[in-house]
Amino acid sequence: MKKRLLNRCKNCGHTWFPRGFDLSGKCPNCKGEDIDFTGRFYLGILVALTLCAGVFWATDRPRKIAKATTPPPATPASYMKSRLAGKGGSTDPLVPAKITTEAEGRMEALRLYPDLGVANSPLNREFVARYRSYQRLQPDFFQEPAWPVILVKECAAALGSRSSTQ
Repeated sequence: MKKRLLNRCKNCGHTWFPRGFDLSGKCPNCKGEDIDFTGRFYLGILVALTLCAGVFWATDRPRKIAKATTPPPATPASYMKSRLAGKGGSTDPLVPAKITTEAEGRMEALRLYPDLGVANSPLNREFVARYRSYQRLQPDFFQEPAWPVILVKECAAALGSRSSTQ
């Protein structure tokens, strides 16, 4: 059964439902044109509340997702250099001197740690998390062409894995 809004004539007080979904322009009793559409006010309030709830839900949702998927804080390269130098066990530089382009840096990182190229491997997930963190917090980190090697070595140190060439 279709529901329609009740119309009421302000002149004679007669109430009626319009035919179909059309609005009545005249009272069928006195032919007056001063008509009150009862229920429109409540319908308008319902629509406004629904829109407000939708806007509130849509604007609140990204913050909840961002809090839930915050990547772990990245270890700065300067801290890693000082930590490696302090141990004395590893004298290998974090970055080979031959890298001059970012593409060479990517190839070197994949050569040192082939697991980096495997989707959803622990090293790959750590690399992606730190990459996104550095994008937000230290965008100048990516100015150096060897950043992939530095970042993958930081990830490997955090995970405790060793490179395939060592």
